[in-house]
Amino acid sequence: MLAIAYLVGRWYFLKQLDINNSLTKNSELLIIMLLVAGVLGAKILFLIKHPDKSHLMFNGEGFSSQGALLGALLATYLFTLYDKTKLHQLLDSAAPAAILAYALARIGCFLSGDDCYGIPTDLPWAMSFPHGIKATDQLVHPVPLYEFGYSMAIFILLLARKKKVTRPFDQLFMLAGLWGFCRFMVEFVSTNEKVILSMSSSQFGALLMFIASGIFFVRGRGKKDLH
Repeated sequence: MLAIAYLVGRWYFLKQLDINNSLTKNSELLIIMLLVAGVLGAKILFLIKHPDKSHLMFNGEGFSSQGALLGALLATYLFTLYDKTKLHQLLDSAAPAAILAYALARIGCFLSGDDCYGIPTDLPWAMSFPHGIKATDQLVHPVPLYEFGYSMAIFILLLARKKKVTRPFDQLFMLAGLWGFCRFMVEFVSTNEKVILSMSSSQFGALLMFIASGIFFVRGRGKKDLH
């Protein structure tokens, strides 16, 4: 599913770059940089959050979506220094592709039954994962399905408002705000350890994303500058 997520995300990102007249001869280099930086960022931030799980350093488990986002942002910035492409054109084009790829990757978490599922519940859609990587016979929240659902909703919303974009980084911060809010809410039923102000590290990171998005849109209210 990670491979499928990467291929679909790559295809859609290149398609958006072409539509926005931002496709360059170095676009494939950017894709490779995003892949490497995304994976490294996801693994590094996961290990920072969970130092007790250092044994997963070279394992197919243990990734942080927020770490992948930070790694991708850094890679994109470094690429603009080389290619001279405008940073906002790349990031705004990448926003819908990123959340689409994330949605597909979460299906992988669901199918594998890793420890991304949530706390026990008696809700009608509760599930157990007796044959998962982290097996459980308890009925729990299928958190990866929640994340798939809200990710696809965000993807559709980003597409719907694309023609209304008026400023650089608009799509990026809309993604950050919506993703941050949804992840913040889902963390209430996750099994992640609460470490910061009664929040998990992922929930705290999601809150920062939401706040950053709010600041961007409040400060930029009324501005219309696409240059």
